[in-house]
Amino acid sequence: MKKTLLLIGAFAVSLTSSGQVLQQETFDNLTLGNVGTAFDGSTAGQASFLTFASNGAATSTTTTTTNAGNSNFVIASAAGAANQTVDITGPNGNEGGRFLWQAGLDTSWTARTAGNDVIDIEYTFNTGPVTTSRTRVGMTLYDTAFNPIVGYFYSTDTGILTGQARLNNGGSIGNFNINFATGGLSLMANTTYSLGMSYNVVTGEVLWKLDPTAGNISVNSAVYLSGLVPTELNFVVTAAPFSATATPPTTPNALAATRSFFDFKAEAVVTSDLLTTSEELLNDVSVRVYPNPTTDILNITSDTQQFTAVDIVDLNGRLIKSLEVDANNVTTNVQELKPGLYILNISNKEGTVSRKFIKE
Repeated sequence: MKKTLLLIGAFAVSLTSSGQVLQQETFDNLTLGNVGTAFDGSTAGQASFLTFASNGAATSTTTTTTNAGNSNFVIASAAGAANQTVDITGPNGNEGGRFLWQAGLDTSWTARTAGNDVIDIEYTFNTGPVTTSRTRVGMTLYDTAFNPIVGYFYSTDTGILTGQARLNNGGSIGNFNINFATGGLSLMANTTYSLGMSYNVVTGEVLWKLDPTAGNISVNSAVYLSGLVPTELNFVVTAAPFSATATPPTTPNALAATRSFFDFKAEAVVTSDLLTTSEELLNDVSVRVYPNPTTDILNITSDTQQFTAVDIVDLNGRLIKSLEVDANNVTTNVQELKPGLYILNISNKEGTVSRKFIKE
């Protein structure tokens, strides 16, 4: 049974790192349609992705799920954007799950550069509409025994984002759910979020980052569990657990939910450097970009930083727009851009920080 911890530490990290890419994908160059032709994890599909879908345990006599299949994993055009996503449809009943991954992470991790003992993971997803479907949607890093080292799941019925980690709580080693706020951290419906998480194999430190403008989140170092081996990184969509005797009681899932993932990246680094592609960070991480998504006006602001330049590039690294500025509040019109996902490179005299935004 999973336990739950409330996060007890939050702090900003502003160190540089030398990253080594282990796995990454944007889905933009894949063919629209099903990812694979076998959903038992036996045969790789597009971009070497493996897919596994189940209606519940093979021996289950209580499952009401009936929709496991290749069509649970689809490359699609992102709504209102030029980019593509992988759309994963969860169970339509009370049991079962969906897993999407690329083989070989364990090999890449073993071959990493000496000293790169932290695995940094980032991914982008859309929360989708409000729904009664009791589905968990997220990404999880697993060890050799398929225990979750670090991860996230988003609950489609409550809108709450939860962390996952394998920890040593007073000698009791287990899989824990991490609450990011008292009562749970709620995300906005129909909104795209980029999330980061990391694990240090030497110290056991686990970190989560929910917002580029905020610091990393961790738990008390007393519960860290070192030495776990990153083996497999999965997009995970499952029916939420239920219990009539829980307080309050929870009901079985009875409705499928589909959610979109835009990209993911896993790197081996010396020091965690989540949700930024910069070589150097601005001293203060209070850079805000809003509204996001936007149809026209985009605001870039900071309470303490004076910007010198703002560049907009696409996901292929092509420069789309460049502004020379001398202000801590910048407004630019992106109405002329094609719908899609873009990167803002925001600079001052001390360095550059990157933010993603969506043009609708």
